[in-house]
Amino acid sequence: MKRNARAVLCAMLALFAALGGYFFYAVYNNGSRWFTTPYNTRLRQARGSVIAGDILDRNGTVLVTSAADGSREYPTSRETRKALSHVLGDVQGQVPTGAESFLAADLLGFNASLSDRVSQLFAEKRRGSDVILTIDADLQTYIAQQFPEDHNGAVAVLNYKTGEVLALYSKPEYDAKHPENFAGADDESGVLLNRATQGRYAPGSVFKIVTLACALENIPGVQERTFKCEGVYPVTEEMDLIDTEGEGHGELTLEEAFAKSCNIAFGQLALELGEDKLRATAERMGFNGNFLFEDLIVYESIFPQTMKDEGELAWTGVGQGNLMAVPMHMALIAGAVGNGGTMVEPQLVLAVRGASGGESSRLNPRAALQCMRQDVAATIEAYMIETVENGTGTRAAVEGHTIAGKTGTAQVNSSGGKYSPHAWFVGYCAEEDFPYAIAVVVENGGSGGSTAARLAGKVLSRAIKNAQ
Repeated sequence: MKRNARAVLCAMLALFAALGGYFFYAVYNNGSRWFTTPYNTRLRQARGSVIAGDILDRNGTVLVTSAADGSREYPTSRETRKALSHVLGDVQGQVPTGAESFLAADLLGFNASLSDRVSQLFAEKRRGSDVILTIDADLQTYIAQQFPEDHNGAVAVLNYKTGEVLALYSKPEYDAKHPENFAGADDESGVLLNRATQGRYAPGSVFKIVTLACALENIPGVQERTFKCEGVYPVTEEMDLIDTEGEGHGELTLEEAFAKSCNIAFGQLALELGEDKLRATAERMGFNGNFLFEDLIVYESIFPQTMKDEGELAWTGVGQGNLMAVPMHMALIAGAVGNGGTMVEPQLVLAVRGASGGESSRLNPRAALQCMRQDVAATIEAYMIETVENGTGTRAAVEGHTIAGKTGTAQVNSSGGKYSPHAWFVGYCAEEDFPYAIAVVVENGGSGGSTAARLAGKVLSRAIKNAQ
């Protein structure tokens, strides 16, 4: 009995220790997110007793400030305000991923230094810290101006060396200055959803970056092989792979198959690799992962846990099936190729300025994932450059600069052909001076090589110009 009692006691103590350890782990990893939820009563009370700090872009443009009575004011034009709507969010918390909510601990002074707290002891109202974002307001306004007028979608731009997020554009927009006009959360337009970080889309052929990486790592001599594309490739009795509306590409090398976005070649590669290897590569690049970035929320992209047959596997290899991808995540994958296989953590906060004027940098470049070997990344980069120079992505070219990219035309399976495909482009500027990665998705925009690639080229050109 004594031995049994001691054993039970030890087991109970071990369980309590494990529970306590998990509690501290959860608080350490998720505490900031729990704090910034709009349901936090302490946060709501603080908004009435603290003058929130300003929000500025990387160039010092004041995007949001506080009036004497504590209400929020927007000094920029209505066009810029709407372009930045999902980045800024709102004080009501209807867009909880925006800076007003997600960075509230800084804006309301909860993370203020001791000297700032002491200096405000006798102030009638405490003032929070100013937050300087990595966002380029001019670039984001330009994206809004160039985005196809009759379409929704998203654009994400970041520095793939440092992680600085230069643009997070989502359409449809809203006007944070007039929250009474917000569409409800159940509105079919999804106006409160930041499509750049929360939108999930079938990736189409931009997923071929993942399939290519898997093939280079697992199939010896795959670069020397040729593929024959006749436009139709039977996989099962019920399903055929189809490309170029059945016309075919003819004989192709692997590089040509990537540059011309051949479904037949990449479907065959997926069948040869198998479900497990393809899933392992996708998950190494962040699919099915839970991103816990410090400055922003990025929803996870989905790779199916099971596949019913070889037909689904083949279509998954070309970016269809039950795949779902988030634009910001695809920009991170493209940037990882340019960064030698290393994905950096995206960062939205450049610096924080206390109420007393002291400024501290928050930029801390750090690796998030090791996606692929350096030699594999170098090969994919060469293929992506060829895609922009001579393949489906020529409209993304920027004169005088080396652009690497991949187009995607993602069929909307649930529409039964009623809607046009989503147009994708992911890529980056392959230059040390301008390490900018981009993802563009235009909902029902048609061809990725036309709509999305053209927009990406304009945006990268503007980003390079702003940096000069």
